[in-house]
Order: sequence, then structure tokens, then C-alpha cells
Amino acid sequence: MTEIDFYHLTDVGCVRDQNEDAIGCWPHDDGIIFAVADGLGGHNAGEVASQLALEVLKREMDQAPRRWPVGKRLRRAVQEANLQLHHKSITVPELRGMGTTLTATAVIGSTLAAAHVGDCRLYLLRNGRLIQLTKDHTWVWEQVEYGILSPEEARNHPRRNMLNRCLGPNLIVGIDVLTMDALSGDVLLQCSDGIHALLSEEELAEVVRTRQPDAACRRLIHRGRDEGGMDNLSVQIAAILSSPPPRRRWWSLRR
Repeated sequence: MTEIDFYHLTDVGCVRDQNEDAIGCWPHDDGIIFAVADGLGGHNAGEVASQLALEVLKREMDQAPRRWPVGKRLRRAVQEANLQLHHKSITVPELRGMGTTLTATAVIGSTLAAAHVGDCRLYLLRNGRLIQLTKDHTWVWEQVEYGILSPEEARNHPRRNMLNRCLGPNLIVGIDVLTMDALSGDVLLQCSDGIHALLSEEELAEVVRTRQPDAACRRLIHRGRDEGGMDNLSVQIAAILSSPPPRRRWWSLRR
């Protein structure tokens, strides 16, 4: 049986009128699923998009055959969320153009799986080292991978929020899915870009390393507001206190 200490918070920030981020956490098998979505679109469309994505994700994961690997369940659930968002965006005039990012993580037994579209991030703190597990689907991240921009230049680039992928605008979307072993002592940090755009990885690591999940979430929200809170702020932290020993060592990333 997997034992997990989990906490999450979302905050409107210091500038926005409404919170278009959505966060959720649900039990699944002998573990949990937790997700963060950052909506975009005019009026309240971003808020609708992020909430709908999480609703579809939860429903589809509940209904998915348990014989499927958890990574496959996540991929199919995110695909369905994209289809439903796309349908609403082209059939409901006031929601036209809406979309959302989505990063969903499952810790089931000794398996960690995540499905990711957009620029929310999943980090892993293991043996004191913070590792970013997801890649941002943004124009700036692409330039860094090609060696055109340095990470320092990307951090403050005026086009840093330009997404290459999100749920909703297109009928088909590329979904990154990763699977790996979940080990006792691992700590997972999942957050929207409102957090990681303002705080360095060194600060993220220090906060997660030195605080329990509830205190760490509150601290990161507080620090995000200290730094201006230009966007909505969402953070989720899962500390794996115990998990069954993995049957094999493996890691995969599929696009």
C-alpha cells in the first residue's frame, strides 16, 4: 500500500481578476491522481476550460479498465479532455478559442506516471536533488533546446508564455507521457507557470526539501505573491512516505 502526504493550494495572485487555474486530487486504486490546469481564453473561458479538463480527467480515469497500464489510462483521459474542450470551443460561441494546459500525475503502487500538455511543470525531488520531469510546450523552451536561447535569456524573454501546445484548439494534440518507479522518500512538486516563472529551481528545491507539503505549498504561494503574483499561482506537493518495492527499473517518455 502506498502512503502519501499530499497538499495543494491555488491563489488568484496579485494582478488577475479571476483564477483560471484549476487543481484536483483523487484516490485511484491504491494511490492518488493529482492534476493542475491553467486555462486560457477570453472572459471566463479559461476558467471553464481548466475546470472541464479536470472533470473529464477524473471521470475517464474512474471508468478506464484497470488492466491498462496507468500511463495508458492517463493518455486516454487527456485525449478525451481535449476532444470535449475542442467540441465546446467550436459549438459554444462565448467559449470560442478557449484552451488549457494540463499536467496530471498518478502514483499507483510503485509506479509514477504523468501526462502533460503545456507549460505547467512536474518536478521530482530525489536524494536532495530537484529534477524537472516535464518539458514546457512553449516557443521559448523550443529555442533553448535548439541552443538559440540560454535558460537565463528564456526566463525573461517577452515570448516566454507563447504555447506550442494546449488542450482545446485542435482536434488532435500531442501528449507527453512518462512512467518511472516511485520510491519511498520521493517528493513530487507540480505547479502552474505562475509559480515556476517567478521562483528559481534552487528556491523551489529548498522549500520542498525543508518543509512538509502543507507548509511548502503555503510558502511557495506566499513567495509567488512577494514576487508580484502576475499570474494565478497553483502548487501541488506529494511526499511518498512508503511504496511497494518496484518490480523493475524503467523510464519512458512518449510524445
